Amino acid sequence: MKLIFGILIFYSLLFPKSETDTDVKHMIVLFNGNTIVGHVDSLDVANVYYRLADSLEPLKLPTWKIYYIYNDFNRVFHYSLSFKENMKRINNRPGTLFTIEGDTIPYKSVLANDNFFKPEILVSTSEEKSTYYSMLGIEKVVTDYSVLEYSIERGSAYSSYVFALALLLDLRIKDFLPQLKFFGLNKTGVTYESFVTLIPAATIGSLIWDLWKDKRSFYFTPVYEEKKFGRSMYIGSLKHILQTISDNVIFRIEKTKFGGKVIRLIRQKVS
Repeated sequence: MKLIFGILIFYSLLFPKSETDTDVKHMIVLFNGNTIVGHVDSLDVANVYYRLADSLEPLKLPTWKIYYIYNDFNRVFHYSLSFKENMKRINNRPGTLFTIEGDTIPYKSVLANDNFFKPEILVSTSEEKSTYYSMLGIEKVVTDYSVLEYSIERGSAYSSYVFALALLLDLRIKDFLPQLKFFGLNKTGVTYESFVTLIPAATIGSLIWDLWKDKRSFYFTPVYEEKKFGRSMYIGSLKHILQTISDNVIFRIEKTKFGGKVIRLIRQKVS
């Protein structure tokens, strides 16, 4: 018995058990592809609280800086609106898939699932063959040029924003109207002429910008922790910006005693 007990002590000294080895590690992927390896203690709408893998010092990072977070079990437990939108944009488009193992796979169509905590895409390489790939095993997806439809939408939206701003600054409505003889407007407004020119200019500018920035490439998983993406994966749409701001405002209000009661009451009424 003493011999067995001595062997166990010797074994424990020879192969010490490290508590940190049993902890689940988390990979915090930033929009540029840089990855922070550590342990997430908690997160809320505004911040992620974590510590580095080789440190006990508590750290904090704003959630708006984070692309997504996954763990050792290949589960995504936090993702940004940009991550969700990028998965949506690659749907039903031909292109080429690059895995983190170095494989290059041309495909006819892909379809991303709605389970963003275990993200997968169905890759169709032919009419008869389709294969599921884990998103965490994919370095990037390069689509065809049809994805630039988002560039056209953005260019049109930008010109509309400028038009609305000009309308607020200059309340002479007639300057924004085309020539309408029936209503007594025999001259086209100066501002209207500028606006008509602005629409194609903004659209063409948006297309050129996205081609230069290689917006056909959608990066998902860094090959190495130190390797950056070919471009930032942040989508700075007005919709995303407003939603991020509203989520943070609601979160701060909910943290107060009175605000928390009001928000809970509203949620109960809505549900």
